[in-house]
Amino acid sequence: MTWTRFLRATALAFCLAWIAFPKQRCANAHVIGRADEPNQIFPAQRMFKYDNPIYPLGKSGVNGDNTLRDPCIIRVKNTYYLVFTMYPFGNWTSRNLTKPNQNSSPGIRIYSSTDLVHWKPGPWLYKSSRLPKNSPYKNQFWAPEIHQINGKFYIIFGASNWIAKKYNPGDQFGYWTYVGVANKVTGPYRHTTLLPGGSGCDSDLFQDTDGKIYDIFPLGNMYVQQVDLSHMNQHKITFVGPRVLAVPSSNRDIGLPVSPAYVEGPWTTKIGNEFYLFYAEPYFKKNPKYPKLYGYWTGCAYAKHIMGPWKKDPRGAVFWGGHLSLFNGPNGRPWFGYREEAYRRYWGLLGVDPLIIGRNGRVHAHPTLGTRYVPLPIKH
Repeated sequence: MTWTRFLRATALAFCLAWIAFPKQRCANAHVIGRADEPNQIFPAQRMFKYDNPIYPLGKSGVNGDNTLRDPCIIRVKNTYYLVFTMYPFGNWTSRNLTKPNQNSSPGIRIYSSTDLVHWKPGPWLYKSSRLPKNSPYKNQFWAPEIHQINGKFYIIFGASNWIAKKYNPGDQFGYWTYVGVANKVTGPYRHTTLLPGGSGCDSDLFQDTDGKIYDIFPLGNMYVQQVDLSHMNQHKITFVGPRVLAVPSSNRDIGLPVSPAYVEGPWTTKIGNEFYLFYAEPYFKKNPKYPKLYGYWTGCAYAKHIMGPWKKDPRGAVFWGGHLSLFNGPNGRPWFGYREEAYRRYWGLLGVDPLIIGRNGRVHAHPTLGTRYVPLPIKH
């Protein structure tokens, strides 16, 4: 090797190592580094190997079912934690007071892994059978997320009570959003408080670098509003300032004649100086001119400020699958967890993959199956 080639190789290795170890940012686990370089593997470089789909519940599952919905993965130091909507997945029309948990989800249980492949069950964060009869969050535990904010862990989830309407806010069956707080990711979560204002069943929390916290929530369309969680010890949560329309469910704003029925399952992150709002979108009607836009997809919108204006990705959908969450992966770059949709044999199982953001700021992602290899940072 000539001296010039040696210098070039050394410079390239230094640049790749610098990219692979992003600077530490604020406590919000959503703020992650940009990942726009290709997944190149160099001789003798360490690799992370895994297989999609992943089976946190084992291949035999629990009660004969190993599928899950709405997966949320959070990384705390070197351990990954997973919460999700647990089987059975019915809404209140499935209520049956003669069956366990009134024929609803048994609650929210946290799972942990040190390698993203092998998972073990942890404590129940909320368990229906242990809650009192009149608890407003006893059934229909839906779309839980955990976020690290200001050194604490906040869980946000949808729930209700199927036993009687009088136990629910507004004296009716449906979804309501609750927030709990804990000192450890595994709980116990205390001061569980109703998020006011009919915030939808798939709410997301995001803390900006200035410390302000926002609720991103679906009500047919997707909205953003600042929220104050500082008085949860008094069971009080308040919204602050205006409510902003971030993502309309209609695709007229990007010139597409086909639109999803609604948008749900938001996940908000900041990559570099740009905000990314991922959201799930079910397309129920086929359009021969846009055959791809059918089924359950993920869309994305971009903004320079959390309160917008938000600009929807012109493709209308960026990933086949839905209700994803982002976390820092084994290579120190952003990864996403998602429910498999593209491969019907594995429908409803968990997938994980690196997220690629191109130099133009566009999301590049696709569902995968089988054995995957991802290069790990070069140690010096």
